[in-house]
Amino acid sequence: MEEYSRNKLIKIVDIYPYITPSPVQVPVLQCELEDGRIFTLYYIPMDVMMGIMRLRGEEEFINDRETFFEIIQLFKEDLRSLRDKIEMIVIDELNKETNLYTARIYIRGDGYKIVKKMVPSHALFLAYLLGVPAYVKSELIDEQEKNTSESSSEETY
Repeated sequence: MEEYSRNKLIKIVDIYPYITPSPVQVPVLQCELEDGRIFTLYYIPMDVMMGIMRLRGEEEFINDRETFFEIIQLFKEDLRSLRDKIEMIVIDELNKETNLYTARIYIRGDGYKIVKKMVPSHALFLAYLLGVPAYVKSELIDEQEKNTSESSSEETY
């Protein structure tokens, strides 16, 4: 298992799902970090966004069909053993070719440790559902802030 020092990881303290305003509507997860900064995931799956909204008590979207992310919430209390085995979730990688982030889930049981790659929005849903700590690698936050700052300055006349 790749170990991280605490100074390289910034804890996510809350997540806010929303859709950007028109003309192009994009599902987003905005992660509020313990150091006051924001880390944002764009183009997340709509069903993940709706599942997190439901967990937060925000029923903004009406859907006459339940998604996996909504159904699994019915079993939240039954998932205690799963919660006890998940140490943490870490968003720790950005693929420069696809511009997609990757998260890792750290699972520990009696005599074993497992690390699996996950889609970050799915991992954050799981962390939010189970109350598992979630983190972002600090260099990804720094890079996102730099890119956001550069694109903002390019749009300024």
